[in-house]
Amino acid sequence: MIKKGTILLLAWYATLIVLVVLASVFPLLHHSFFNVSLWTTEQFMFTVFLLIVILTFFLVVLVQSVAIVATQGMRQKIRAIIQNKNIRSSSEDDQLLLQLSEKVRGLTRQVQLVDNHDLVKKEEIVESERRRIARDLHDTVSQELFASSMILSGLSSSLDTIQADTLQQQLGIVKDTIETAQRDLRILLLHLRPSELDGKDLVEGFEVILREVSDKSNIEVHFHHEVEELPTAIEEHFFRIGQEIISNTLRHSKARHLDVYLVQSEYEIQLKMTDDGVGFVKNDEQEVSYGLQNIQERVEDMAGTVKIRTAPDKGVAIDIRVPLLKGKEHEQDSSLTGG
Repeated sequence: MIKKGTILLLAWYATLIVLVVLASVFPLLHHSFFNVSLWTTEQFMFTVFLLIVILTFFLVVLVQSVAIVATQGMRQKIRAIIQNKNIRSSSEDDQLLLQLSEKVRGLTRQVQLVDNHDLVKKEEIVESERRRIARDLHDTVSQELFASSMILSGLSSSLDTIQADTLQQQLGIVKDTIETAQRDLRILLLHLRPSELDGKDLVEGFEVILREVSDKSNIEVHFHHEVEELPTAIEEHFFRIGQEIISNTLRHSKARHLDVYLVQSEYEIQLKMTDDGVGFVKNDEQEVSYGLQNIQERVEDMAGTVKIRTAPDKGVAIDIRVPLLKGKEHEQDSSLTGG
């Protein structure tokens, strides 16, 4: 819609145009433009007023039509930009649109590159996890069951000649081997459990997986927590970090105790996990280093820090600290996800 001020301005232009036309026509009709008697007649004044109104209406329609055409052209160009198409224009007024089009195309290419990189990275992680699970199954459960099978096969072939004490000893070895395989399988299944919180908060999620550690292994667990409400993104990261550390502890540490501290202060959230296991030398334990690399990447995504203290036969202590920004939860979530 045309504004009232614009209509008044067009009416003024129409008045000027009518007056100029009359000033040009009157001499041709042998009349003076300044003839007062002519201007005082009602019929002449009505005719002039009618001309001004008609011309004003024409100017309004003309301006409105030009605006509609310009708007449609602008919409088509913006639609083309949104659809990532090229726009061509020789007008200097459209240079901003041309620049915007180039920027949109550049951002689209960057997003596609990032998406492709993330997809490749996710596929590499999935493939690496598959290889690790297959290797764990082969090196632990499969080998233990194969050894048990070989012992039982040997016993069955010499059952009539073997002594009772030897038979008892061999069966005891088979029993221990099968129990070890069962324990290793439970640990592997614990590592493969869903890594989402499933509607639980961070403390509840930790309690679930630590309870499974206590039930399915010989590790004694101590869990101390002082946590208030946390942003969802931080809870998800910390839960998966804790799951990775617990998985490494179960598979490598041979620990008897695991202490977990989850403490929130005004400015940061701290996760500290310590065990009394065999420890490791980082360069010598590729699997552990792989797990620690995943942890490091998650902590870096949250702008946090990781400190690891370990030595052979001295256990492992992992201290993770992530700053908490003041503000609404969705603002912190956006900062973590790059939105």
